[in-house]
Amino acid sequence: MGNILVSLCRSCGFKNEFRIGGGRFNYQTYCPVPAINKESLEFEQINYYEHKNSDKYLFYSDAALKGENKNDRTINNFDLYFNEEGNYCPNCKNKTLAFRVTKYLD
Repeated sequence: MGNILVSLCRSCGFKNEFRIGGGRFNYQTYCPVPAINKESLEFEQINYYEHKNSDKYLFYSDAALKGENKNDRTINNFDLYFNEEGNYCPNCKNKTLAFRVTKYLD
């Protein structure tokens, strides 16, 4: 149900590891997703269910953080879709951040 992903910016080399989606026993109440905190402009992993109606975050599933997805592949968790390519990089501010699934979680 969930995935562990790594990100890598093709411009500046920014990278991190994060999780998308909950596990078998908590997926209805816990859905970690990547987001940009609008106040600090930092990359954060937050519980989508707690913050989906908040104005504090932009989620990487939002069009504002998506650029050209050259390979047209997405990573999804129920109704949330994340581009594999062309995501906003919080370090260099370009849309050159790539996401790759490294593990599938139950």
